Amino acid sequence: MNKLLSYYTSLFGASGSEGDIRRAILNEISPYADTRVDSLGNIIAFKKGACEPPATVMLSAHMDEVAMILTDVTDDGYIRFDTVGGIDPRTLCGKQVAVGRRKIPGVIGQMAPHLMKKSEKDSVKKTDELYIDIGARDREDALRYASLGDVIGFRSDYAEFGDGLVRAKALDDRAGCVILTNLIKTELPFDMYFAFTVMEEIGCIGAGCAAFGIKPDYSIVVEGTTAADISDNRDKSSVCRVGGGPVISFMDGSTVYDRGLIKLAMRAASERGIPYQMKEAVASGNDSGRIQRTASGVSALAVSVPVRYLHTAMSVASLEDIDNTQRLVSAVLGKMLNV
Repeated sequence: MNKLLSYYTSLFGASGSEGDIRRAILNEISPYADTRVDSLGNIIAFKKGACEPPATVMLSAHMDEVAMILTDVTDDGYIRFDTVGGIDPRTLCGKQVAVGRRKIPGVIGQMAPHLMKKSEKDSVKKTDELYIDIGARDREDALRYASLGDVIGFRSDYAEFGDGLVRAKALDDRAGCVILTNLIKTELPFDMYFAFTVMEEIGCIGAGCAAFGIKPDYSIVVEGTTAADISDNRDKSSVCRVGGGPVISFMDGSTVYDRGLIKLAMRAASERGIPYQMKEAVASGNDSGRIQRTASGVSALAVSVPVRYLHTAMSVASLEDIDNTQRLVSAVLGKMLNV
């Protein structure tokens, strides 16, 4: 799993520009499943299992990642940008980026602190107060390498560290993509669909279209979710914690999850000895929100990998959590034969 996770997280895939990661996933899964790419860019894969399905089941993970987009170039050659997806501007200064299809290296900067007024030092910089330095002499020079509308991705390296942890960009949701890829390569208990979706980070756009085409009865979204398990947050909800196992949600900002599927997942975890945790907050959302309200309705379950520093240039997760998330999803599928 580690090699595939390293590969997937190394690839760029901003919302609406998922081509690199889509090609990689297709190369991995095409020998094992029937695949197609829909008009939005979702990968729809179908794989036959050991028997006819009890109902139509769709597993989903999103390919896209938070990123930026080039909006202007200053006269002195600095790039102005806006965010693609939910990025906190406080996490951006000093981060390395890759600009456009040519992956031009750059660094996000701001005015030097010693030149700021005291009131400016104490305020959070907005995105329009930051810039990207690609080493250009002036606007004309910068436009030789970059164009308005270019997508800008974080440039960061995969590394394993500490006690079984991994740090990389885009663990949300390349970890989910790895899990679905691995499941496709295994023997399945019944026929099922897999959707690798686009544009989740800007409104879960791809998932609704994928579900409309498949029309599943049941959906399992494999996602990354926020872990706020840091030392100065001990007297507050940590939402979930890295190392605590896969996360099962009752509800989030866009979905009330199916209680029957939640109980089934909890039983499956207990029977297999898989550690799990319940999400301690009703917040955010994922592709389930769009999938759940497709056609006449879909019973939804989300099983998530806990991830620290979500939507930044370098997030952190546990390799054991990722492995246990895959084990839990597989166990849930086995129990669905009796649903």
